[in-house]
Amino acid sequence: MFNVGGPEILVVLLVALVVLGPEELPKAMKTFGNIMGQVRKLSSGFQAEMRSAMNTMDVTNVAKQAMNPSSDTSGSSPSTSNPASGAEPSSGSSTPVSPTSGTGPVSGVSSADRAAG
Repeated sequence: MFNVGGPEILVVLLVALVVLGPEELPKAMKTFGNIMGQVRKLSSGFQAEMRSAMNTMDVTNVAKQAMNPSSDTSGSSPSTSNPASGAEPSSGSSTPVSPTSGTGPVSGVSSADRAAG
């Protein structure tokens, strides 16, 4: 994480030994270890909460899409006029209308994703 190797740790321990002395160094290391343990517990609890929230959001989005897969907020159905051409399609049209050709958003797909393919 901090890219600290063996020589750097040895220098820090030697400085701590000189500053704190041989009597206080074990107490300081124990306190440091306890604090690091508490930080790790707090960090892992936070990560678990974030994963749980993200999984809940994903499940909710998937459920909404499954319940309403053809949600189109533009208010037009595929059989109405094509806004790009300005003309009504004929009833015998052989060209299928794709759900991504409309102007409204399509079930959670952004315009950048549609453009990318």
